[in-house]
Amino acid sequence: MKRWIVMDNMVDIIGIREEYCTNCHQCIAVCPVKICSDGSGDVVKFDNNLCIGCGRCIEACVKSHGGIAEKSARFIIDDTPQFVQDLGEKDIYALVAPSAQSNFNLNKLISALKLLGVKGVYDVSLGAEISIAAYHEAIKSGQAKIPLIAQPCPAVVKYIELHNQSLIEHLAPVGSPLYCLAVYVQSLHPDAKLAFISPCIAKRREMRENQMLSYNVTFQSLHDLLQAREIDVDSLAEGSFDNPVTAGMATNFSTPGGLKESYLFHYPETPASSITKIEGPIVFEQYLGDLEKAIQQGKPNLPLIVDVLSCEKGCNMGIGCVNQQYSIDEIEYSVASRSESGVSDPQANQELDDFLTDVLSKHDFGYYLYKDRSLSHLKYPNEEELKKIYVDMHKLEEKDFRNCAACGYNSCYYMAVAVFNGLNKAQNCHLYKEKELRLEQEAIWMLHNELANVFDTMSDGVIVLDQEGRISQLNPAAKQIIGFSDEKLIGEHIVDLFCGTAPKTLHLLETGQSYDDTEIILNGLRGQVHVTASAKPNYNEQHQVNGATIILRPIAQVQELVNKFSGAQASFSFDSIIGQDKNLQRSIKLAMMASHNMSNVLLQAESGTGKEVFAQAIHNSSPRQNGPFVAINCAALPRELVGSELFGYVEGAFTGARRGGRPGKFELANKGTLLLDEIGDMPLEQQAILLRAIQEKAITRIGGDTVIDVDVRIIAATNQDLLELVEQGRFRADLYYRLNVVQINIPPLRERTGDIGLLFDYFIKTMSPKFNRKIKDIQPAVIKCLEAYDWPGNIRELQNVVERILLVCEGNQVTIEHLPREIVNAAIGHRDTWQFNPGFGSPSQPLTDRNSRKLAALEQEREMIIRALDANAGNVTKTAAALGISRNTLYRKMKNYTIKN
Repeated sequence: MKRWIVMDNMVDIIGIREEYCTNCHQCIAVCPVKICSDGSGDVVKFDNNLCIGCGRCIEACVKSHGGIAEKSARFIIDDTPQFVQDLGEKDIYALVAPSAQSNFNLNKLISALKLLGVKGVYDVSLGAEISIAAYHEAIKSGQAKIPLIAQPCPAVVKYIELHNQSLIEHLAPVGSPLYCLAVYVQSLHPDAKLAFISPCIAKRREMRENQMLSYNVTFQSLHDLLQAREIDVDSLAEGSFDNPVTAGMATNFSTPGGLKESYLFHYPETPASSITKIEGPIVFEQYLGDLEKAIQQGKPNLPLIVDVLSCEKGCNMGIGCVNQQYSIDEIEYSVASRSESGVSDPQANQELDDFLTDVLSKHDFGYYLYKDRSLSHLKYPNEEELKKIYVDMHKLEEKDFRNCAACGYNSCYYMAVAVFNGLNKAQNCHLYKEKELRLEQEAIWMLHNELANVFDTMSDGVIVLDQEGRISQLNPAAKQIIGFSDEKLIGEHIVDLFCGTAPKTLHLLETGQSYDDTEIILNGLRGQVHVTASAKPNYNEQHQVNGATIILRPIAQVQELVNKFSGAQASFSFDSIIGQDKNLQRSIKLAMMASHNMSNVLLQAESGTGKEVFAQAIHNSSPRQNGPFVAINCAALPRELVGSELFGYVEGAFTGARRGGRPGKFELANKGTLLLDEIGDMPLEQQAILLRAIQEKAITRIGGDTVIDVDVRIIAATNQDLLELVEQGRFRADLYYRLNVVQINIPPLRERTGDIGLLFDYFIKTMSPKFNRKIKDIQPAVIKCLEAYDWPGNIRELQNVVERILLVCEGNQVTIEHLPREIVNAAIGHRDTWQFNPGFGSPSQPLTDRNSRKLAALEQEREMIIRALDANAGNVTKTAAALGISRNTLYRKMKNYTIKN
């Protein structure tokens, strides 16, 4: 909402073509008033009553549109249409501005105007001579208030009327050169219409106010009119003004200082220092305000006359000029040379003086139509209101207050004041637009970077195809998979890359049907590459397929992922092997040596001794530690499935084969280690295929014909004597010698009784948190019992015993009553005497004979069953599982011990 109040409306002199406005704010930037914008936002309109008519906004707009006036959003409004319409119908006399000398061949222009139909042509320079003489009389008579501000420039007059009201009384009480000449010409031709030919657009307002002239025609409009009438000015004979006398020094009136030079010429007794010459933007930006303050403060040395013009270089560089093709030197020379010739003839000078004396005595050239057009005071925002406007303008930090004037205002503060007063809006702040663009750009850039990072850092290869199926982009992973660079692959057809066949991809480009996880063989730099491919179509704006995106995953990578989530990873190291037995340490040392090379290893040991722990430790200490560790129990597989498990199969290889086929353990173990557990139980017919795969390092899936290279280290494990099986013909000798490169024998637990205590303690500590137990003490007799036991299940059995103990132990001490009966029974008959608490009788009772030990064992078993039943809330199934016996056995023991549930 506008808060401006103007005393009356001023005539329009600047028009706007809204369709050409780009809201660049250049018009506001060059505008002396700044506050003429109406804040419309999308189009920078303006309040005509606030416009002083300097025309700077038109110049800026034309420049911003490449110098093409027809595309400018702002244009001059003058009276040319009415002037053309009245030519030939009314008596029109033309009054030509002094600046015509720098825009046309002046004498030929006079002929052109008369050719158009004007009755006579007068030189406004003569009006300037009248104004100067009238200035002198006004100063001499005291009618003028000093300093006298010259008023030939209507833009300056309007600015003073709007902004410097105290200077209004200092405006010359004499009409402008145009007004003075119009008064004189009107006396000669009372019924005629007068037209002003000039570059000034603001003169239209002055003419409307004094009603002395009917038409304001700019040089640009006149130039266009002459061209339209096909009048070639340069080809015409020279004409002459209809002035009664020739103007002298005042022909220079259109230039800055022209008034000063003319005044000093006619009145040489006037000190040159008493006339101030000022022009251009500084008039509005500083000078008028400073002059107003100086007058109010009564400062000394105030000028007698202020020669002031709005345009730099005066009227010779006005918006309506057509001399842009001339240099400044040419323009100034044309004006100066005419003024010099005007004062060189003494007789002409005398005639001019006589003329001025005569007209001043006969006519009143006084001018008192100045108006107070003062604006009401701006409303200024308070701190909170100002802060809100700044936030809306994206001014959040000190650096945001640039005061760049890109918005047209001299500072961010004045822009905010304009916004507060409804003269503009925050979105027109160029920082706002810049930040909006920057935020949008940052969002796009971040999205681009995110997508680019995803594209570049994906472990999967990405290939982008165009509509023809040719490669347009690919990421680093794809180049690494295939082995070729961008230059080699860009433009390559997908059929050529996919070994001459790509039916699913071609079908996708035709129909848009995607596909997933299809095995593909690629033509890579180092031979064929086995991958899985998934593809999705790309669409254009019309939702037509215009390409595809293919995701490639090397089979090895897929297998690694499968191994990771299927548990095909080695978790044990040599530190995981607990024991100090010399034979065990010898086996560990040999395994460590074997881990540093790629030789096949044969682990010979009973079940439960930790063959897989050794195998994993060898793998984790080898160069293949980052590869997969895949184990397969050959004894657990049906004979007919051994081949498919080891080597995989293709789709349709046999009834029940999974769609798409399936890789075997050799493929899954590629670049890693394959543990063939219980190798002695492998069927003889599969041993030959296994031998070939180990020798050739390649396999062929069942039902397929593609040879797949595999790089696998073999560790075989068995609890049988393979050499004896070879002698029996149940195991191939060549396979045996292929596997038995490094043979490692792992001693059973019964042969290293010294390690039982270490293992038992280790299992107690590592397994206790699982059962929420905190064992602080182990009865020495427990270890004695454990060492007396034969451990047919080896370490696996010991681990199970510890789990059972932690299940039934309710306190923080482990005693023999927590041991399984078979372990205690094994200890009966031991020659040593043990001190332990059997759970009945006195706290410490020696077991010195076989019967007492047996009794203690039976009582211990009875107590253990009762405790287990209590722990499982009487559930027989869970109790039997906890004790490691069957339900029938538990029922029989409960009957024997008279235990009621």
